[in-house]
Amino acid sequence: MSQDISADADKGRGRKTILVALDFSECSKAAFRKACDMFHARIERIIALHVIDSEFVQRCVTHRLGEEQKIKKELFVEAKRRLRKFVEREKLNGVETEAVVSEGIPYLEINKKAHAFNVDLVIIGSCGRAADTERIFFGTTAEKVLRFITHPVLCIPPETDCK
Repeated sequence: MSQDISADADKGRGRKTILVALDFSECSKAAFRKACDMFHARIERIIALHVIDSEFVQRCVTHRLGEEQKIKKELFVEAKRRLRKFVEREKLNGVETEAVVSEGIPYLEINKKAHAFNVDLVIIGSCGRAADTERIFFGTTAEKVLRFITHPVLCIPPETDCK
């Protein structure tokens, strides 16, 4: 009986898959680095996720900044390039790192991808690119993720010194 309990405990201590939400802000980049520092020995796989905000795309179309498909394509190409460059520069030796770009409402996409990749932990910076009025009235993406997600979340504040 005690062997079964210890086997279950060891199973829970295995190497983990984490999802790190990146919006290219310094805060999200720092959260990625902090997660790597804190969990390096326990990470098997990192999903580096950038979400193209579908509401932003619609605002661009509304303001006649281009056609929807062209705007999406340009945003996807640029996001994929920046994400690959960041992941290549920051990746950990021996840790599989996958750069994923998706489109949608950021906090919902983070939740969907956490489920789709069956991650053990979601890492998100506590500040990002939202406008001040948006934060005041609706909360940050991090706050919305915390409200709706069913996976464990580590929210890392800017310039934190936690270990």
